[in-house]
Amino acid sequence: MYGILGEDSSDVATLKVLVRRLADDESLPIRTKGYSGCAQMLRKGASQLRTFLNLGCSRFIICHDADGPDPEPNRERVRTRIIKPSDISDDYCIVVPVQELEAWILADIECATNIFSSWKPTAIHNPEAIPSPKEHLKKLCRTGHKRRRYFHTIHNEQMAKHLDLQKISRKCPAFRELEKFVA
Repeated sequence: MYGILGEDSSDVATLKVLVRRLADDESLPIRTKGYSGCAQMLRKGASQLRTFLNLGCSRFIICHDADGPDPEPNRERVRTRIIKPSDISDDYCIVVPVQELEAWILADIECATNIFSSWKPTAIHNPEAIPSPKEHLKKLCRTGHKRRRYFHTIHNEQMAKHLDLQKISRKCPAFRELEKFVA
């Protein structure tokens, strides 16, 4: 059983879908905990991992957006503030999407047509180079009347069901860590 921690509920819901797809098992048991930001996750994450362990989880995924081009500082923060104090085994993966998790959606933005049938987005070749993928997605998805149609809290999980995982792996090296861990 997996235990997934993330900065917010939409990230863990999206990861839950992706892990099940990568494992090719829709019934894979997964426990999740999303926080209201990285500060809260860093403060409470170790305790939550111990709770997951007591609930029978044996594999752990902790997701913390890089919020920039270099994932290493945030990976080290997770290791220092969550992994070490939690005393969990070595069976964990620290997933640090370059910029934000939404870069993975931008890697296969064409999948958005499964959610927004009238919208025909063009491919994005280097989604990890976009400074704020979530904001970029919001701008791309505006209707002609400037009304938003994309809400990450609703649509990320829905789009994750349609993403081409091989395309994300090619375009987003940070995704490969999750892919390798689940495989």
